[in-house]
Amino acid sequence: MYKPVVLITGASGFIGSHLLPYLLERDYQVIGVSRKPQPRTHPDLSWIQHFDELQLHSIDYVINLAGESIAQGRWTAQRKQKLIQSRVKTTQALYQFLQRRQIFPKCILSGSAVGYYGIDASEQWQQVCTEESPAQDIFMSQLCQQWEQAARADTTQHTKIMRLGVVFGRGGGILPQMLFPIKWNLVGRIGHGRQPVVWVHIQDVLRAMEFILTHETEQKVFNVVAPEKVTQSQFVNIAALSLKRHPLLSMPAWVFKSLLGEQSQLILNGQFVQSKALQQVGFEFKFPTLKEALNDLL
Repeated sequence: MYKPVVLITGASGFIGSHLLPYLLERDYQVIGVSRKPQPRTHPDLSWIQHFDELQLHSIDYVINLAGESIAQGRWTAQRKQKLIQSRVKTTQALYQFLQRRQIFPKCILSGSAVGYYGIDASEQWQQVCTEESPAQDIFMSQLCQQWEQAARADTTQHTKIMRLGVVFGRGGGILPQMLFPIKWNLVGRIGHGRQPVVWVHIQDVLRAMEFILTHETEQKVFNVVAPEKVTQSQFVNIAALSLKRHPLLSMPAWVFKSLLGEQSQLILNGQFVQSKALQQVGFEFKFPTLKEALNDLL
């Protein structure tokens, strides 16, 4: 029986470490691209460090996840450049390799994030962004724009873009950091607590990836976020209930602005986002509410 071949960049990262076993369980042949050599733990899994090591002349699907973590390290000018290059240069190298080898996958799914939509400077958050909403002239949005432009530059390939919310899962990601002060009954609300928390369960990310790759659709961009709108204070209340904790302290916004500067926007601002395109093509979320997601993960 033929097993479709999937090439994954950033395969050793948080999402990639969940994606590999998910695809292997569904009878895909997986090739992971990583700068760090990994052990071969499955007969249908192989690893390469550079694209030129690839021996196959046919790939069915590509998932492009490569990129430095945006949350780790203050956004200095040097750090910003590293974040951009880790996404843009890897994406450009991927498409150059495919073109050079004349490999044309059925679909390439390239990563991005809901940071594309920027922030609400008025801090009212009345709008809900869809895939048609505009980008902004701030760093987190510019980062996503450049990443997406690198993927769209090669019009010979069938490319789709996924804009991810904050991914909640076990074994890594940002959720443990968000839960730590709640577990210890320390800080609950941050600032006024009305800022959006745009999240998605890791299992819905994996399911959405496979759905987008294997379904013929006209849409080229997909927001991958849970349907439920959640504010930071609502996140704290739901998480505290799941953990049976009662954090009492609040943290003023100025503390994060002083410590993190521009990077504090990740915590203090953002936009509500809807997965309009995914829902239009019939995708259903397994974990549509934060309560369901945290009950599963905790």
